[in-house]
Amino acid sequence: MEFLNTALTFPTVIFSVLLIIVILFWLVTVIGLADIDMFEADVELETEANTAHASGLFNRLDLSEVPLTVSFSIIVMCAWLLSIYSQAWLLNAFKSHDFYYVFGAVASLVCLLIALPLNAFITKPLRRFFTSKQAANKQDFIGLECVIATSKVTQEFGQARVTFKGTEQLIEIRIQDNSHQFNLGDTALLIEHLIDSRSYVIAPKPWS
Repeated sequence: MEFLNTALTFPTVIFSVLLIIVILFWLVTVIGLADIDMFEADVELETEANTAHASGLFNRLDLSEVPLTVSFSIIVMCAWLLSIYSQAWLLNAFKSHDFYYVFGAVASLVCLLIALPLNAFITKPLRRFFTSKQAANKQDFIGLECVIATSKVTQEFGQARVTFKGTEQLIEIRIQDNSHQFNLGDTALLIEHLIDSRSYVIAPKPWS
């Protein structure tokens, strides 16, 4: 009960809510309703200066080496653990203090800042598992064959598996029109990448 009271009390409750969201996301991912890099942004920054600044920031925080969902999950977990201990060992002694919430807000910020380098340390041995996936440019898949992984493919829905550099990946796919129907297990050709929906347009293989 003391643990639950700490986890559900400010400031730890902030990270507890985020941790619940992270757990739900990974549960949805495990059952196949979400993809590990579904939140990766295909954003083109306006200027070279902005691009360099953003790239440098992501590199310093080691957020570009693994999928953003992985980094975010580890950061939330680390911040939550740090907040649990800081609240149990330090903040609880100031519960009756007038500035308790100020102390709590500062402690939350400190826990988050400490969680960033911890994320870099924890994800370092994991980077090799994502090397081929991160190196793959979206356009590199154009012209590759894929295997349909859903029972149907429409202009709004569909998934397929594609193998790139020895790694099988699950991607979102779409069709241009209803002239050809694709079913589970069919093979198709990736012909275009749609930036807005982060998906690929497929077409029947001309040699099939």
